[in-house]
Amino acid sequence: MGFLVSAIVRWAHRRRLLVAGAVVAALLVSLEGTRRLSFDADVLSLLPRDNRVIQAFRTFLARFGSLDQLYVVFTAPDGHAVNEYSDEIATWVDRLRSAPEFARVDAGVVDRARDFGWLADHQLLVLHDHLLDEALRRLTPGGMRAAAAARRELLTVPSPEVADLVRQDPAGLFDLVRDALGGAQAGFTVGISADGYVTPDGHSRLVIARPKRPPYDAEFSRALDTRLREIEHAIADAAASRDDAPDEEPRPPLRVEFAGGHRIAVETEAVVKRESILNTVGSLVVILPLLFIVFRSVWLVTVGSLPSLLSLVVVLGAIGFTGARLSAAATGAAAMMFGLGVDGVVLLYVAHRLALAEHADVDVPAALAGPSSSMLLGMWTTAATFYGLMFVDFPSLQQLGRLLGHSMMACGILTLVMVPALLPRRPPRRAVPALLMPRLADWIARRRRLVLAAAVVLTCILGVAATRIRINPTLDRLRSVTDAAQLEAKIGAAFGLPSDVYIVLAEGPELEPLLETNERLARRLAAEVPGIAVQPPTRMLPSASSQARTVARIAQTQVSPAGVRAALEGARVAGDFASGAFDPFSARLPRLLDPAERLTYDGYVAHGLGDLIDRFIVRDGRRWTLATYVFPSNADQASRVQRIVDEVDPSQTFTGLTLVNRELAGSFLPQFAKGLAIGTLIVVALVVAAFRNWRLSVFAMLPTAIGLVWAAGALAMAGVELDLFAVFAVVTFVGIGVDYGIHLVHRFQERGDAERATSELAPVVLVAAAITMAGYGTLVWSSYPPLRSIGIVSAVSVVTLAAASVLVLPALLLTGRGR
Repeated sequence: MGFLVSAIVRWAHRRRLLVAGAVVAALLVSLEGTRRLSFDADVLSLLPRDNRVIQAFRTFLARFGSLDQLYVVFTAPDGHAVNEYSDEIATWVDRLRSAPEFARVDAGVVDRARDFGWLADHQLLVLHDHLLDEALRRLTPGGMRAAAAARRELLTVPSPEVADLVRQDPAGLFDLVRDALGGAQAGFTVGISADGYVTPDGHSRLVIARPKRPPYDAEFSRALDTRLREIEHAIADAAASRDDAPDEEPRPPLRVEFAGGHRIAVETEAVVKRESILNTVGSLVVILPLLFIVFRSVWLVTVGSLPSLLSLVVVLGAIGFTGARLSAAATGAAAMMFGLGVDGVVLLYVAHRLALAEHADVDVPAALAGPSSSMLLGMWTTAATFYGLMFVDFPSLQQLGRLLGHSMMACGILTLVMVPALLPRRPPRRAVPALLMPRLADWIARRRRLVLAAAVVLTCILGVAATRIRINPTLDRLRSVTDAAQLEAKIGAAFGLPSDVYIVLAEGPELEPLLETNERLARRLAAEVPGIAVQPPTRMLPSASSQARTVARIAQTQVSPAGVRAALEGARVAGDFASGAFDPFSARLPRLLDPAERLTYDGYVAHGLGDLIDRFIVRDGRRWTLATYVFPSNADQASRVQRIVDEVDPSQTFTGLTLVNRELAGSFLPQFAKGLAIGTLIVVALVVAAFRNWRLSVFAMLPTAIGLVWAAGALAMAGVELDLFAVFAVVTFVGIGVDYGIHLVHRFQERGDAERATSELAPVVLVAAAITMAGYGTLVWSSYPPLRSIGIVSAVSVVTLAAASVLVLPALLLTGRGR
């Protein structure tokens, strides 16, 4: 390998124009690829794909959850109620419904887009047990009179929709249907409300819209965002014009906010782009002045970051051409690359300066051949540890490992050819001083036993402390923190939506068997887990056999349309309703009591009630998915539900955020061990193959192990809580730390003198560590928590790795044969 590296260095030094032309051509092509990059805002893409519980949770959120919904939250100013702005909200609803980007809009009120008359014709079929008994009682003379009197209270609201509702349902059967379906406990309320989804304090109202395309369609999400802004500006202008009218009293503006997967996607894309730029610029702002202060070299400031920048652009361009999407985790790649890639340029530059200090008329290729081998090995060991992340079952970590692994490989090659090509051929006019640290080397040589003893004691103390480090592998630590994401988190509490829901997910090609299985599950849960709240899809759509049993039970009561009409007329007279007030309900009685009528999924959809049934049952092509909502109050109930689900049908999956967090905690250690083992094995293989000496190979890698123990202990003592990203970042520092050892041991092999090698390489290691910390350190201010966590761990780890490399490793090399 040394001969090949030497030949490449010599060729690049002689073919400067060819190297420059090839680099420029690759840059131009790659820039076109970067224009095609798209970003993944879905936090679920961070999760393992091979875990059944987690995969079921992904499926649930994709088909039933908020990922495909847009939440529009209207908030009235202080001192005002949101119903004062009903006209403005109604305009919003009309504009949303007329926009081509939306499939449907749920305003939470009775509207003519929903045919509740059809559901009213079949509502007895969704009632069971005591609710069915109550419904049949309300169809008797006494029950009808009491129900009609209660419905009159709704007419105090001046709404034609509510008046129509009373005409259609004087017996209040819809109230029983709402109770049967669980209302807001299942995440929705059947639309029997004049005000819609309003918070208890009457201050905010929620409108839910379903866009036609999913959030990961970035172009559609941006178009949707543009549409919302257009509607917002148009309505705001209309409100301002109305308030300017002389006969209108001005009122404070209504605040409108957006949440949901599409809005999060747009905000996350903006954050990703902004932070990519800020991390890149921030790294360069710190690194380039640092290089100039230390080396006083304009050439190094100009060239130092070019290989890192070009390698990252080349890899990102390739990703853009393949159509792959980057997650938020990739936003730190630029900062990481500058922190890692500049090291190689510094190493070769220092080697060049040392050669010039010894011989003014130096042979540049010969002076760079040895250090270039060390540089390339260091780059590729770092790439190897990033490639170790590709074997863990976390897609975003796989992507981060692939992106930085490829970039480090490319950076090594670009550094190998660009530095020799860009170094000046003529020697400088003035003597170039070498950057050496002979006093540090001499101090370590005289106190090597003290250094080693202190390292042993410190390692033992911090190693014990490291056992107390706190790790939080839950999904909450990985969530997006954009404004839309934070608003979505508040919506659940404000509007009574479930926050910690468990779900039983069932899938199959035929709907009827799934419904029958779901009814068995609901019966088992009711019988064996008393007090648990359950919302099965069969309450909305009972199986055919269950509906047949309900029809038979109704027939046993001998309720007839004629008898109910007589009771209805008596209730009308007693309640002083106008003549014919209940004619719509009377006309529906033959259908309500028709033994041949049945509820069907297609019937819900055809009558504008798809948004209700789709929260329980979804059809995707020829496959059906059913979601049963379960609300266990403690861990014992959850475990009993799990047992019942497995016994009723093992193909069903019991999932939910709590279970996902449990699975993440359980899979963390095996995945971490796998990534660490694979990355370490690749590094060991590369180091042993390069040095062909087990003793030197161990010396090169030992400071990394020591430095990581020190870092873990320091983080534990500081009380830092690590997430999944921060812990897996440790895997990458195996390669980063080994780089320092490789460079020092390689120079020791060349010089045959450990003290001289320390004097020459200690400055390089310290500058490289400072550069790496500057690159990673910018992540500490990232708005994305996982990247911020990586920044904190990286800053501490770089300090400990550098300390172990410039103190402990020289002390080891200075003992025995090393001295």
